[in-house]
Amino acid sequence: MDAIDTPEWADNPRLRTWLTAGRDAFPAWSAEHGGGWDFTPASLDRLEELVRSRFTTWQEADGARDTTLLQVAAWYLGEVQVRHCGARWRCDPDEPERPPVAGGYPLVTVPRTELTDAEQYRLAREEEEDGNPTPVVDPAARIRALFTAQDSHLREVIDWFEHFREWLGED
Repeated sequence: MDAIDTPEWADNPRLRTWLTAGRDAFPAWSAEHGGGWDFTPASLDRLEELVRSRFTTWQEADGARDTTLLQVAAWYLGEVQVRHCGARWRCDPDEPERPPVAGGYPLVTVPRTELTDAEQYRLAREEEEDGNPTPVVDPAARIRALFTAQDSHLREVIDWFEHFREWLGED
């Protein structure tokens, strides 16, 4: 079992604090940014437009990563995955000391514990051959990544989870 699948990563004070902060800040954030945020995959295009309207480079977005704008945007992006893709929040219970995970923002993934025996078997076989195909998304990093690749879009994270689910169902 990978650390991300342990109970410690699924429920810890760091994760609870971050999720609570996002949830509590969301109503004011939503009102400030036009309201009507409905947690649908289609709303990710609107979220992307909001972020791109405020920043033009990765450096600008990275410098603002701890602002309410980007923290709630990251929480929202993760929540869309949780609500529509069967993903779950995870976070290292201990603050990482060095990059690339310094700051240790929460991640979104499909926990192995929620896969069927057949799905776990298929995943184990794939890991032996090519590594772990399980989608793991750092929503905060994913938002900043909009500025590193010209054709990067937030809605792609939904595709990753859909492709993973389709792949799991193959024989």
